[in-house]
Amino acid sequence: MEKARLRTAFLWAAIMAGFAIHCIADLMPLFWNADIAISDTGNTPAGMLIFMMTLSYLLPVAGLLCALYAKGRAGLIAGFILSCIIGLFCLLHLAELFTSFNPVQTVILPVMAVVGILLAADSYKALKNIGKE
Repeated sequence: MEKARLRTAFLWAAIMAGFAIHCIADLMPLFWNADIAISDTGNTPAGMLIFMMTLSYLLPVAGLLCALYAKGRAGLIAGFILSCIIGLFCLLHLAELFTSFNPVQTVILPVMAVVGILLAADSYKALKNIGKE
């Protein structure tokens, strides 16, 4: 069981690193004086900022804490739900490569989708094995 918890914690850390690399990759065009602004209004939608901070930081941290410290079925259920949300988001975000191709993201998005799927699968396995240990 300890090995499974460490693997799940590693996958959560990989998700967090993937979000950081994704952000850095989006900012790289600045080095070539390219415009990276989404809109010219200068206004930042607060709702989108809160959503992205929640998705890219708070959920992975909560999932990591569930993987490392949660005891019993409730912690595993919470970890499974969080991993499904992250896995689904990574898959949907990967689908954006087909609608608006961004060559900078061609490596990181598929890797994050695979890690998200592995994370959800591992969380499901841990949840199914709760009574068998």
